[in-house]
Amino acid sequence: MALHHFGTDGVRGKYGEGLTKEMAYRIGRYLGLSIDGRAPKIVLSRDTRESGAALKDALIEGIVTTGGEVYDEGVCTTPSISYLTLKHRFDFGVMISASHNPYYDNGIKVFNSVGEKLEEEVEERIESYMDQEMDDLPRNEGKCFDGEFLREEYLNWLLSKVDPRVKGLKVLVDCANGSASTVAPEFFQKAGVQATIMFANPDGKNINRDCGSTHLETVERTLKEGDYDFGFAFDGDADRFLAFRKDGLFLDGDRLIYLNALARHKKGALKGNRVVITVMSNYGLRKALEQANIGMEIVAVGDKNVQACLKEKDLEVGGEQSGHVIFLNELNTGDGFLSCINLMNIAVEDPETLARAQEAKSYPQKLVNLRFESRAKMDAILNDPEIKNLIATVHASLGDTGRVLVRCSGTEPLIRVMAEALDELRCIDAVDTIVKAINEKAN
Repeated sequence: MALHHFGTDGVRGKYGEGLTKEMAYRIGRYLGLSIDGRAPKIVLSRDTRESGAALKDALIEGIVTTGGEVYDEGVCTTPSISYLTLKHRFDFGVMISASHNPYYDNGIKVFNSVGEKLEEEVEERIESYMDQEMDDLPRNEGKCFDGEFLREEYLNWLLSKVDPRVKGLKVLVDCANGSASTVAPEFFQKAGVQATIMFANPDGKNINRDCGSTHLETVERTLKEGDYDFGFAFDGDADRFLAFRKDGLFLDGDRLIYLNALARHKKGALKGNRVVITVMSNYGLRKALEQANIGMEIVAVGDKNVQACLKEKDLEVGGEQSGHVIFLNELNTGDGFLSCINLMNIAVEDPETLARAQEAKSYPQKLVNLRFESRAKMDAILNDPEIKNLIATVHASLGDTGRVLVRCSGTEPLIRVMAEALDELRCIDAVDTIVKAINEKAN
């Protein structure tokens, strides 16, 4: 039985341990397999982590050894791979990144020929091959091409989405020392936006370190000190985006979803008059959507689940509180730059809607992450009858004005314990009660 290498966002782990060059080589070998007698075409990119180059080389070696043709885009964003795969009908797109994780982690995300995350059955076949002792795949002579011109195509596509009236906006941009570092300076310059670029000097180890969408302190402080219309922050591979309004109001993924839904709803252009959100979306977003007469579909955490629901229900706007927002009519995955563009466009086209962002109130929330040595240990604890009963009891105690959510992270060995309530003390007490019980059970 194959090990479960693929999680909610590709294969991810600490470089050299959970993710190795050998694993990357095997993934490349499988992707390079002949498709109906022809060599597959694959586009590949990476973020700025120091391990990215080695993993890229291993992937390329695997692809060309099997006979595939690979185009190396260089350092760029995860959504660029989704866009380019669909535009050029590549058979696969590959991104080497661990998103918002520290530099010592890395990951391999694979997209299918329409720019969507790879199907589970294909992931399972790759996993079986990765784990078998013998490498029995055929060997052929493939090719590797310089694909840096593709980054310019992606940039031009982004620019085509920008309302010309954004010229003159003054923004602060945190690139997280990641993928956005290679796109943001040229993008904002060509868009005519006055951008102060921060954290765009990657050294292989400083990606996401005290910067980016997981460390907003510097952007928030600098915004207050200067005269800016917005403060923007990307994560390591630029598929997530968070922002601050001029007055300091925080625009997380929930508020970005609300603003985009509201702007489209006002014009009668919100497909299905519904959005897709996850179980982690704040209770305040649900209330705001209800009051605006906008419906919602609620799915499990993960952009893959959001995208699948958007596609199934024929909807266009959805995402996660963390800043991963998908506009399915424009791209099959979340794109931080596309989110940024849509926010700037709203600011110049419909300032009244931008002023309503605070209607999506953020109810008091507490989240505690508990780290474990294995997924098996986490599953055992969460399936324990005493823990399950306690979680149900605490959830019920909050009634209709709050909720509890306890789940395993899809990308790290963590149990996440979250509660929301109108009263902050009840919120804290709910989380503390569950965390204490889990820790006691673990020990």
